[in-house]
Amino acid sequence: MTRKRCEEDEHMIAEVRKATTKSTHIYICDCRPALNAQANKAKGKGYEVPEFYENIELSFGNIANIHEIRASSTRLRELVTAPNIEETKWLSNLEATKWLHHVQTVLQEAVKVASIIHNKKSSVVVHCSDGWDRTSQITSLSMLLLDPYYRTLQGFEVLIEKEWISMGHQFQARCCHGTQDITTDYSPIFMQFLDCVWQVMQHSPYVFQFNKYLLTFVAQHLYSCLYGTFLSNNDKERRQSEIRSKTQSIWSHVNSHTTEFLNPLFREKCGVLLPSISMRNIRLWRDNWMAFHPFYRYPCYRNIEPSNESKGRAWYQDPLFERIMELVHLRDKIQSNCDELQKSKFQPATKIVSMEHHSIAQTSRVS
Repeated sequence: MTRKRCEEDEHMIAEVRKATTKSTHIYICDCRPALNAQANKAKGKGYEVPEFYENIELSFGNIANIHEIRASSTRLRELVTAPNIEETKWLSNLEATKWLHHVQTVLQEAVKVASIIHNKKSSVVVHCSDGWDRTSQITSLSMLLLDPYYRTLQGFEVLIEKEWISMGHQFQARCCHGTQDITTDYSPIFMQFLDCVWQVMQHSPYVFQFNKYLLTFVAQHLYSCLYGTFLSNNDKERRQSEIRSKTQSIWSHVNSHTTEFLNPLFREKCGVLLPSISMRNIRLWRDNWMAFHPFYRYPCYRNIEPSNESKGRAWYQDPLFERIMELVHLRDKIQSNCDELQKSKFQPATKIVSMEHHSIAQTSRVS
């Protein structure tokens, strides 16, 4: 195979290395398997040759391409929707889908990138074949692990807008919006990212300001097309279609019903997360994959008329969710009572003083 050089790339990498003041090395994370990267050379999608760059370390993430993820998700969907599955073969059938393996691979690469940045104080260049699938997965997950801001409700919205929507992830092609047929471009890459976030939340449940129901809500409306956030393939198409002016953003609903999506056990003081990504800790995201299974029917939405105090918010058939909402409302009520007591604690003293003045005035008139 040819070993072509690209002066523009070499200059860019050199400038990134110069901008890194605490390390003389720069790390390049190629998300593809090494074999795939070699094969992509024939298409003009090669990779960096270390001999042509100064002080770089190149590694391959071995993350599967969209076709393998599509096949894996199809096997998983068939498994969780099958009417009759022999219980003794459930775990082996789940392993055969390879979905959990793919989730683990993405998480391992994200933790590796975050560890390099945090421990070695070095910059990391992340790329794959095109830059809008596996690259978005690794960069967004790494930021989530490194910066507590992206683990807040607002920060998570910014993360998705920045690393997925603005970066040009092809939502229409990957989700097959507007067509009933599954095309070769279909692949649940963004769903895999949400699955990875859910896995991290199970590992560290107190460091996220938002709860698991936000992930389920986003995952379901990724395909519902009720909101314009995930429509079209890039920003150019969104501007041409005037999607932002003709549709509602999913974040408008989320920010109008924050109580549903906030974690009441959230602890603000928490820095970098570097979880141990072991297969024994990777679990099936049942809230998403089995949401409409007849034996596992939560969380899903009920088409019932809500009460006045909760009109417009999502309804879940999840006893735990309903109990959390009860406790949250009780907490807010107690906090409101405390605030009222705090405001009125000086009022009795004021009344006594005024009565004393009134008594003194009466005594003066009598005398």
